[in-house]
Amino acid sequence: MPPSPVLRRLTGPPRLCVGLFAGSVLGFLPLAQVNLWVQAGGGSLPTAAQVLERYHGSPERTVLHRVLDPDLAPDDPSNMVQFLGGGAPTDPVTVANRGAILGWVEAGAPREGWPAVAPIFTGVETCGACHTPGGERSDLPFETYEQVLPLTVPGGGMALAPLLISAHNHLFGFSVLALLVGLGVAMSSAPRRLQYALVALSFLGAVVDIAAWFLTRAHGSPFHYLVMAGGGLFGSGIAAGAAVILLDTLRTRHRAAGNPA
Repeated sequence: MPPSPVLRRLTGPPRLCVGLFAGSVLGFLPLAQVNLWVQAGGGSLPTAAQVLERYHGSPERTVLHRVLDPDLAPDDPSNMVQFLGGGAPTDPVTVANRGAILGWVEAGAPREGWPAVAPIFTGVETCGACHTPGGERSDLPFETYEQVLPLTVPGGGMALAPLLISAHNHLFGFSVLALLVGLGVAMSSAPRRLQYALVALSFLGAVVDIAAWFLTRAHGSPFHYLVMAGGGLFGSGIAAGAAVILLDTLRTRHRAAGNPA
């Protein structure tokens, strides 16, 4: 046991702040699982097959098939059905535009069929509202046949640009959370070996998780299992570390109440 653990010596607002932080982290982790359940898993935690398809794609489905899936949740960031002109997936305009696009894709996306679907991709009330220079997705314009064609190839996974953005944001957030929890663990009364293990587990899990996104995108199976393993390692390290911190702050409070000296 490390000598003179700092957390047990905290009193007043500092102890309250650290304890509430640990409790908030323990509340955040279940919410993260609920988010995966709703947005990525469609009512269950994502399966290995869903993880593989998300990053590497599917030989049976194109990117357009995936983002135009009417079963996607309305708040799913990959849900593009709502931008087909009708709003609801069952709206006649939405159904017609979705059918036209996927029919063209499944016919092999012939160049001669482009004029029939181009108004959907470029229209200001449909895809063209964002996928145009100056739009929210100007990095992925839909103005020409050549720009849309890569999205019609079966097996396409997550595009590199959004993957880089997601990796950048997640790695920063994961690192900050691992740092704060790791510092709390290092100041706790936990055995030194456990402190090393929890700190290493959190950072290692974050790196494995995000590195596996790129490996899965490039090579597919079996790297998608590393995505799941990395997420599990990170979550376990953070949860255990937060629990250690919270227990130490609660024990400090108990001893302070029982022994004012």
